Amino acid sequence: MMSAPSTSGPIPQGGAIRHGLMLLVSVAFLTLVGIVLPHGDSGEEFREWCLSHAHFRPLLLALWAMIVIEGIAGLFATHDAWAARLKRLLLTVLLPPLRMITASSKPEGWLWLPGIGWKRVGEETSEQLEQKLALPMVILTLLVLPVLGAELTGGETLDNHPRMALATHLTTCVIWIGFTMEFLWMIAAAPNKPTYCLKNWINLVIILLPLVAFLRVLNLFRFTRMLRAGKLLRAYRLRGLWTRLWRLALLFNLLERLQQRDPAKYCATLEKKIAGLEEELGKLQTKLAQMRDRNPT
Repeated sequence: MMSAPSTSGPIPQGGAIRHGLMLLVSVAFLTLVGIVLPHGDSGEEFREWCLSHAHFRPLLLALWAMIVIEGIAGLFATHDAWAARLKRLLLTVLLPPLRMITASSKPEGWLWLPGIGWKRVGEETSEQLEQKLALPMVILTLLVLPVLGAELTGGETLDNHPRMALATHLTTCVIWIGFTMEFLWMIAAAPNKPTYCLKNWINLVIILLPLVAFLRVLNLFRFTRMLRAGKLLRAYRLRGLWTRLWRLALLFNLLERLQQRDPAKYCATLEKKIAGLEEELGKLQTKLAQMRDRNPT
């Protein structure tokens, strides 16, 4: 049976400049990915321009190479088990944005936070991060309102207003990047990562939906000549469905965050949920008692 990572050792020292630099590299990589993801019906021309630009792929590759090289060098900068170091290296090589929260040189059970330094992974760090990110994330989530306003007022003519379409696309990019960064930091600090994912599933949906839509768009481009007009239309409508689901997830998340900003209302909501669960539990217990009466053992 695997034991939990030990965090009883001394606080790690140094590495602030290196970790800060690699944080910037990771955020830059995530930003390049974010701007080419389909976040709606706007920004298609800008996305196509980025993907076809001569410097886009070399820049993405250069950032990835920096993360890989630094990760290999970092293998010799820590003293925990080699299996743990290699696992962290593999994660950052396959998913470069994870370099924001981990590194081959990061001691097991510790997390480096910009402006704070080394913190032990656990409930205390998780709560500290949640408090610091609460207000910025509410403000970031509120950006969905002007995006919805632009799309509702612009409608199908949004592409006829290139500046508005670009602004809408970039705003949704910022929202997606912010949610991705928050999720990575929070799950890195969480003592129980599966529980955190289940509790914050809506954030995971917000992050994954554009990625799923992007894979469908790549598939659409690859087989465009083989698809009939009817299939193209269905594919376009399906992409619109992903977009609407993403907007709904953002609005749901916004309501949750606003409720949490008002403790009294949020407590009332939680009490209502608890009462509903207790009522459901009572019904289940009654059914169980009835079944036992019918089938005594």
